[in-house]
Amino acid sequence: MKIIVVDDEAAALETFLPIVTDADFTCKLFRDDPMAALDTVRTEKIDAAVLDIRMPKIDGVTLAEQMLAADPALNIILLSAYPQNETELRAQLGDRLAGFLYKPYDAAQVNAILSALTPAPDVRIRTFRAFDVFINGLAVRFDSSKAKELLALLTDANGSFVAMDEAIDKLWPNKDAEHGKRLYRDAVSRLKLTLKQNGLERLVRFERAQAAIDARHCSCDLWTLLEQGGTFHESYLPQYDWALETDAALHARFGGSQGIAFPAMS
Repeated sequence: MKIIVVDDEAAALETFLPIVTDADFTCKLFRDDPMAALDTVRTEKIDAAVLDIRMPKIDGVTLAEQMLAADPALNIILLSAYPQNETELRAQLGDRLAGFLYKPYDAAQVNAILSALTPAPDVRIRTFRAFDVFINGLAVRFDSSKAKELLALLTDANGSFVAMDEAIDKLWPNKDAEHGKRLYRDAVSRLKLTLKQNGLERLVRFERAQAAIDARHCSCDLWTLLEQGGTFHESYLPQYDWALETDAALHARFGGSQGIAFPAMS
């Protein structure tokens, strides 16, 4: 599990570090640059952020809100040397607030909170032969075929944002603009629900009229091939006509007599 700690007091950071060095955690400490911690949440897969509430540059609660905007599934642990209105803070930060640590804290208190955190699941996406998403080896069930296809389209974009108009053009090519927008919004709503039901809120970044898959939180056979190379003679997303262009490009670039081997996913 990967955690970050943000506290402007060097003594507090020095107290925290030995507690987690013997545990199954990777820890990054930030003292004078809380914005660097925010950038880390935006660019890396972070499981939990431990934030001091009182800091000179930004208070921990505001920083927590900004981090949750970047990663809604991030676990937040608040640090303080003073009593806090925990009920009010839980209402403000929601169910991502995993707990409070009051200074001076000890190893038992830290480990009690950290051990209760749920480790990030192993999420793998398969695009060859058929499109499926697996969590710890089990396939995710999609109630909406178009929600699943939208996720496949985002996977095909390899982390880049896909605009609503592009998604409509590929998923509903024969629909008029207004009908296409309604269908797109319905697919987004259903996809969000499926992701939430499976604890995958951080898998896709939804912004106004666009969305992107967050490659920090999953692996994918397509991305492995693109990054590591190999030979390819599979069918790529065969159930989707819009994938034919990528399929042809993969065969042209990686085609060979021997197929690339990937770990079994089911």
